[in-house]
Amino acid sequence: MEKYLNNDEIQKLNELIDYIKSSNDYKECIRLKSEMKEDQELLLLIEKVKKCQQDYVRSGYSNLKKEVLDENMRLLENNKTYVLYSFYLDRVNENINVIKEELNNYFFDITNILE
Repeated sequence: MEKYLNNDEIQKLNELIDYIKSSNDYKECIRLKSEMKEDQELLLLIEKVKKCQQDYVRSGYSNLKKEVLDENMRLLENNKTYVLYSFYLDRVNENINVIKEELNNYFFDITNILE
C-alpha cells in the first residue's frame, strides 16, 4: 500500500492521539477497566450478558430470552464500576467522534471543489 502521510502529518495525528490519552476521561476509563479486570464476579456477569444477547438474537427475539437478558442487564447496570466505566468510555468515544467529524469536514471542504 502506498504511504500517504509524511512524518509531520503522522506527528500531528500522534498529537491528537496524545490529546485523547492525556484526558482525564481516558485515564479514568483505563483505571476503571483495570479495576474491572480484577472483579471476577463482574467479568462473569459481563460474559453472561453477552451470552444472553446472543441467545436472544438466535431465538428470533423471544420474549422469554428478552426477560432473561433484561434481568442480567439490570444487574450489570447496578454495578458502580461498570456504570462509571461506560460513562467515561462514552465520553472518550465522543471526543474521538468530534475529531473524526472535524477531519471528515476538512477533507470534504478541500476535496469538494465543485461547490
